[in-house]
Amino acid sequence: MTNQPAVLLVNPNKMMPPIAPLGLEYLAASLAERGFEPALCDLTWHDDWPAAIQTAIRDTAPFAVGVSIRNIDDAYFASQDFVLDHTAAVIRKIRELSDALVILGGVGFSAAPAEILAYTGAGYGIAGEGEDSFPALLNALRKNLRAAALASVAGAVYRAEDGTVAVNTPKPVNLAHLPPASRRFADNVRYFNEGGQAGLETLRGCPHTCVYCIDPLAKGRTTRVRPAVSVVGEVCALLDQGIDVLHLCDCEFNLDVDHCWSVCETLISRHLPSRVKWYTYAAPTPFNDDLALELARGGCAGINFGVDHADPAMLRRLGRTHTPDDVRALVKSCRAAGIAVMLDMLLGGPGETLESVAHALDFMREVAPDRAGLSVGVRIYPHTRLATIVRSQGPIESNPNLHGTVKDNPDFLKPIFYIDEKAGPDLHQYVTRLVAGEKMFFHADPAQIDGNYNYNNNSVLATAIRNGARGAYWDILAKLT
Repeated sequence: MTNQPAVLLVNPNKMMPPIAPLGLEYLAASLAERGFEPALCDLTWHDDWPAAIQTAIRDTAPFAVGVSIRNIDDAYFASQDFVLDHTAAVIRKIRELSDALVILGGVGFSAAPAEILAYTGAGYGIAGEGEDSFPALLNALRKNLRAAALASVAGAVYRAEDGTVAVNTPKPVNLAHLPPASRRFADNVRYFNEGGQAGLETLRGCPHTCVYCIDPLAKGRTTRVRPAVSVVGEVCALLDQGIDVLHLCDCEFNLDVDHCWSVCETLISRHLPSRVKWYTYAAPTPFNDDLALELARGGCAGINFGVDHADPAMLRRLGRTHTPDDVRALVKSCRAAGIAVMLDMLLGGPGETLESVAHALDFMREVAPDRAGLSVGVRIYPHTRLATIVRSQGPIESNPNLHGTVKDNPDFLKPIFYIDEKAGPDLHQYVTRLVAGEKMFFHADPAQIDGNYNYNNNSVLATAIRNGARGAYWDILAKLT
């Protein structure tokens, strides 16, 4: 043990195949640089998670325990797995075993910080990015536990003097100032062997106005990029561990096209595309033939585009700015470059009809991506524009467009989905009938839960990875069929 104050970081995520706690990797590097001693309790690998927490607390005697909330739920209509309940149980166990301060953070937490703090009973949290704010909150708490002392900490979430939950405005992190990520905090080799890929981040912040998305709540609306040499240094750190299939966890890699080119050129200059392949998310625009070719030269094997729909009116209602012609063009560009293409659709949103759904599916057949994911029902998250739209429609419990937990769920914390009543009560079955037997489509039908493409506890996917499959999950499943 060192003389530095110990901070135990807990990953409660039990979803399978397992995804490494990337946010805790980055956070640990910042904590170590600022005089703290981070330790990891990774519950992914422990069936007896209460015993794992007890051992970790005994071994580290932490001053504070940070709990990462990556997901509130699995965002799938078919399963509606409210994983926050498990996280709340983890928090209760920590508080039972230790007097350490419990501090929450992560993308899921940032979607509804006040609501989640109240739901779980934790004492504190960080909304938004944590590399600067989490150490600042720890230092403030070491000096003074009074709420007034926390008012200056960006993103701090805490109970005010009157008992209400206060949420300070987050401050974006300068990604160029972050310390290098060694990528040895978590057991990334095991995650690679059992999860089939390793994630890394090259930028943060999204200016888009999609009505359903929580990413701007967690990482802001201003796009900031990491220096390409830092990104490639992290790629090399993973390669040194034998990890050679990566996934860029950016919301959309092409939010800054100059950054895309810089990362690819740096990879090429280091002769890395022959040693590593990677997948990414990207927006339908900006995208063209030249960018696709450059991504392929840089080692990109596949891209998942969240196109949402093919009906211009539906795209506008969902807050999207691209057109169907943009989607046609991007598929052609990727085909010419040899990049696999996944197009994700989001069906059932405000204004959806059976006719607009049929049109969207016909469009997918026309452009013919490698795979098209069909998600029926739009998850409504707190503090999104969609949540505002739904509230304007009247009482939640009597809203015919809503499905899932419609009672005693005023803040939309538990799984609740929008399917426009004009599309009918059986939209899942309608879509299933339209795409039956077509291998191009992944469809999450609640009536066929074992056959959908939900990545949460997908036994087919997990078995394929154990047998050596590597890559983005959609690409692994596509190759299996």
